[in-house]
Amino acid sequence: MNITLFFTYGVSLKTWHKSGLLQREVKIYHKLMEKYGVEVQFLTYGGVDDREIESELHGIKLLPVYERLSRPRFKIIALLQSLFIPFYFRKEIKKTDILKSNQIWGGWTPVLAKWLFKKPLLVRCGYELYDFALKSDKNNFYKWFVYLISWMSYKSADRVHVATNQDKDFVIDRFKIKSSQIHVFPNWIDIKEYRPLKNVLNNKESILFVGRLNKQKNILLLLKALSGTRISLDIAGDESLKKTLEIEAIKLDVTVNFLGSIPNDKMPEIYNQYDIFVLCSKYEGNPKVLLEAMACGCSVVGTNVSGINNIIHNGVDGVLVEETAEDLRNGICTLRNNPVLRKHIMKNAREHIIVHHSLEAALDKEYSTYKILVS
Repeated sequence: MNITLFFTYGVSLKTWHKSGLLQREVKIYHKLMEKYGVEVQFLTYGGVDDREIESELHGIKLLPVYERLSRPRFKIIALLQSLFIPFYFRKEIKKTDILKSNQIWGGWTPVLAKWLFKKPLLVRCGYELYDFALKSDKNNFYKWFVYLISWMSYKSADRVHVATNQDKDFVIDRFKIKSSQIHVFPNWIDIKEYRPLKNVLNNKESILFVGRLNKQKNILLLLKALSGTRISLDIAGDESLKKTLEIEAIKLDVTVNFLGSIPNDKMPEIYNQYDIFVLCSKYEGNPKVLLEAMACGCSVVGTNVSGINNIIHNGVDGVLVEETAEDLRNGICTLRNNPVLRKHIMKNAREHIIVHHSLEAALDKEYSTYKILVS
């Protein structure tokens, strides 16, 4: 069985590598190759620079778009050019059994490949793109375009994987897709790697945040919540808003430490140094950083919003708070001042991930999908 994964539009293998995601993202495909003998090829939006890290794919075939096409200078030309990608890779696509999109953004390319070469298409949504577009401050043209490509992807798919029941309901309601065609496939965690580590003490007095620093993640709310508490914040990941946050942190008298982008295989050790992990987003899909923190036995605090409140059960495996500085502050301080509650939540958080988000369960479910699509 041969699977072709179409990367998100504009994303290269080098992008995954630089962001520290490469090892995590390829793991399920390596497991599929080892356990079931599946052959995998990645169609990426990279060029010869992707070849420089091809050795890390360990047997996955690499198909960089800009190795065969010249990279346009203008975005609109690049977008139009992407419509011709299936023609340039027709030899490899004809030999594949299943086409899979990694996200909706860029889904037009595998859809065209399906139409041209009559191959079954699996559409994966790590998060529901149109739902995110509606909740963001993007312009109406962007929202219309996202609706169009989402509608096209869902209507063309032989099977759709979404991360949550909320996403499934949203797709059924907005795009009129049959319920039987959509399957909930939550993000998975390798619980053998993401686990409490006995040789690492959670001795950090500060709390931890991991992720991109954008408006969705609501970091300014977290700074306001920490103001006056003398609790410091450590941030791992993207530093694009570092200067802005540093200025705000000084105004609010909050100590913020930027840990930088950390490779995914190093993250279990990072999580294990902290008692408390906070995710105070305005909205989420099925956030892997929250699942990773819970798998490592962190006591987690999250805002009571879509994508977080369907993971955290308040007082059981985490603490849910309303999207206010006062409520967030109270949630963090409650955990810090109650070691019995922290221990209770840490244990239950780990159990939740084992039951609902293990790599092993995801692996068998993924392969079962492939068998259905080729039958």
